[in-house]
Amino acid sequence: MHDGVFAATGARLLRGRILGVDLCGLLRVEIGGAEALAETVVAVSAADMGAEAVVAEVGASPVVLGLIRRAVPEAELDGTRLVLEGRREVVLRCGRASITLAPDGRVTIRGTEILSRASGANRLQGASVQLN
Repeated sequence: MHDGVFAATGARLLRGRILGVDLCGLLRVEIGGAEALAETVVAVSAADMGAEAVVAEVGASPVVLGLIRRAVPEAELDGTRLVLEGRREVVLRCGRASITLAPDGRVTIRGTEILSRASGANRLQGASVQLN
């Protein structure tokens, strides 16, 4: 990515990565392999840790101007298969019910009532099965 220059301020635009937040509330960012503390003009949450960001370098003080978001393709149902992917997890939620898929293979189903019906076999299979 080439660096842009704001003529009025002399700021350069850089690509960085959000690493965390320090005790004073400043963002820890990685810019060009070096770690720096930066102010931000956008809200950053714990879910944004590791995200790429646009950083303006004004003198020695970096400022996060925004997060770089990837275009998310809309789910498209073609009649045969629907694939949804998430880097951290996939959550399907409706009111008080949810299904969460985690990258380590865990599947969590939550709801006020859970009903499982099958016209054929309804099997539970695993290394161990725990009921209550």
